[in-house]
Amino acid sequence: MLPEPEPLIPIATFHTELDLLLARTRLESAGIECFVRDEHMLRIAGWHSHILGGIKLEVAESDAQDALAILHETAPTG
Repeated sequence: MLPEPEPLIPIATFHTELDLLLARTRLESAGIECFVRDEHMLRIAGWHSHILGGIKLEVAESDAQDALAILHETAPTG
């Protein structure tokens, strides 16, 4: 029997694909597996992504604190 999958925790919400891709790349380069919820909403109704709640970046519950720290430390400035 397979073990129960670990719950996913949303750690960030984005309204542009570029911001999402940058964050996802930062996490994956640190070895944190992440998942995107509602990614295709940008392509279908990108101009309404804020109304639909944006695109959520999710990680396993055990990786959430590390992922948040990485996103905070590597956030673009300027």
